[in-house]
Amino acid sequence: MEKKVLKIGQISDTHIGADASCVQDIDVRKNFLTAYNADSMKNLDLLVISGDLADEESPEAYAYIAGILEDCKVPVCIIPGNHDKLEIMEKFFDLNGKVHNGRCYYRYDIAGRSIFFLDSADGTVSSDQLRWLEEETAKVEGEVLLFLHHPPCHCNHKFMDLRYAMKNIDEVQATLSKINNLKYIFVGHYHSEMVEKIGDKTVFVTPSTQMQIDPNSSVFCLSSAAPGWRVVEWGENFMETKVYFSNTP
Repeated sequence: MEKKVLKIGQISDTHIGADASCVQDIDVRKNFLTAYNADSMKNLDLLVISGDLADEESPEAYAYIAGILEDCKVPVCIIPGNHDKLEIMEKFFDLNGKVHNGRCYYRYDIAGRSIFFLDSADGTVSSDQLRWLEEETAKVEGEVLLFLHHPPCHCNHKFMDLRYAMKNIDEVQATLSKINNLKYIFVGHYHSEMVEKIGDKTVFVTPSTQMQIDPNSSVFCLSSAAPGWRVVEWGENFMETKVYFSNTP
């Protein structure tokens, strides 16, 4: 019997502030709600928020997001980004059993499938996580997905690659190359929509709901203040994904 097609929504890099004030002159709360309430995000099976929830690790930012998610009708999987503070996040989100030695990583099973989440908040994926990922994915029959905050590769993004790339890319790629049932990796962090290949795997970089950064400039240059988000449809031997911006249908 063929498994159902899962519809997964991904929101990343919301950078919510401590109050309703603009962050870098952008109404980030409005942008977050635009993505969260978008028609394309209806009828999800799972919502993923892939890091940098808060702009400055403030409890008020996490409280705001948690308050919005109280009405969410589907499971929500959350991982931290480099702007987040895991110890504060734990007070507002159910991360029970998902935090190990100060890192938030876990496997989430839904509709007979397995999705893996890693913590790259300090710019690395720790050796413990990589060993765990290799061992756990080997236990799964069939394809798995992976979400983390940092791309496990350079992305030809002149600003982010130069300053904020993952610090142990080679180590991470060495582990990923061994995982034969992993073909699709979903990340954020770069504030751009990008697609990269590493071996037989495809890395989908999801834009930010806060703002987009021009990948063609080696200095910080805002390309858009329109929020972006991603929808993934994942079935047996089937995966389609589309990025949406608030100014596109």
